[in-house]
Amino acid sequence: MLTITCIAEENERTLEGRWFGKLQAGSLSLRTGLEIRYEENAYHVDFYSLDQTDAAIPMENVTFVEGILSFEKPGLRLSYSGTMIEDGAKLKGIAVQGLPRPLILERVASFPELVRPQTPQPPFDYAAVEVDYLNVELENRLAGTLTIPHERKKFTAAILITGSGLQDRDATILGHKPFWVIADFLTRNGIAVLRVDDRGVGGSEAGDGSETSVDFASDVAAGVAFLRAHPRINKKKIWLIGHSEGGYIAPMVAAKDKKIEGIVSLAGTAVTGKEILMVQNRLLRASQGVPEETLDWFMPLYDELTEIAVAESDLEQARIKSKAALERRLGMAPWALRLAGSVLAIEVDAIAQQLQTAWMKYFLVHDPAKDWQMTRCHVLAVFGEKDLQVSSRQNAPVLAELLSRRARGSYAIIEDDSLNHLMQHAETGAIAEYGTIEETIAEDVLNEMLLFILGESR
Repeated sequence: MLTITCIAEENERTLEGRWFGKLQAGSLSLRTGLEIRYEENAYHVDFYSLDQTDAAIPMENVTFVEGILSFEKPGLRLSYSGTMIEDGAKLKGIAVQGLPRPLILERVASFPELVRPQTPQPPFDYAAVEVDYLNVELENRLAGTLTIPHERKKFTAAILITGSGLQDRDATILGHKPFWVIADFLTRNGIAVLRVDDRGVGGSEAGDGSETSVDFASDVAAGVAFLRAHPRINKKKIWLIGHSEGGYIAPMVAAKDKKIEGIVSLAGTAVTGKEILMVQNRLLRASQGVPEETLDWFMPLYDELTEIAVAESDLEQARIKSKAALERRLGMAPWALRLAGSVLAIEVDAIAQQLQTAWMKYFLVHDPAKDWQMTRCHVLAVFGEKDLQVSSRQNAPVLAELLSRRARGSYAIIEDDSLNHLMQHAETGAIAEYGTIEETIAEDVLNEMLLFILGESR
């Protein structure tokens, strides 16, 4: 791990160890940790936002002068300055990321463990078999776990499809393992489940880094072929269960493979990636406290940045054009934004680079409507009205219209007013809230999924 050092300005090694506290961000209480080491006359500070990411974030420009610890992470616009109090037992200070907020940290031997009551525990009344198979089309080997009931008969089977970003077979996020929870629940109820590591994660071979959703759909098709060849799987009863991007990949597979029996789409999309990102960015930024006036100015700029990304194949040209778009629009910006021009320039450049990846460029323009209309299988789609990443209001009506026009296949669409993007019961739906919720996935979603697959609710 890359760690950025500072020269310690005091000889006492009083800061070493772990520190833990809770940062109030609106209605959320975010568990926050520091891990501090002293090496070669230098302090190293790793910051942990334990409810948002498992990864350590190395801090920069660390100083410890007269009992005051200060550090920052300019790229995240994050800083902290705190005074050691109570004979070195606590740090009392201010954390700044957008808004200044008080943060008191106490010495701890270790960070508190996450409470995840739904994580499966033994004994397991089914077999869990480690498997691997080849995607013959793309010559990529994939690894996963097949959970299958003990009874000697052929079972309905489902393959789980992860959302965007590299994920393991359990779709692990912030201590939650939603795909393991789904697999355990369905298999205990008589359905075999295959969950697979994404390319380059766990036991699956890495690709070349230029993959798009088309490649991931090919990986899913290889998983379907593996299940159909398995002696204890009913090859006529294969289901695709996808979350987020996975719910967008599932119809890509089923549109070509008319033998798929059904799809369960959890927070899947029904409109183009560009449309998704436009609504998503506004909702997420609003949840972080960005004023309406700022959003009204920023979103047309973001729209232009996506247009540049679609039209421009050269990264450097896209960065130049994106910078020019910002400079042109700054003159019409609210006064506070004009003063923050240098910060906005950094953010716009980062967006330009993100939008130029092969995956993103495909996502921006691909319209899943065509795939959904070409499916002939049963479809259950579940949306959370507190989902800020895939808007229920934007996608559910479109999907209902698309599925109603098909020549064959039943469908059901559920919009739950209490669910977020991870299918958790939530207060706000904000990403920062995901890790604070003990529930991994709502039990009513698990039950609806089971009943639909078994045919009891369709």
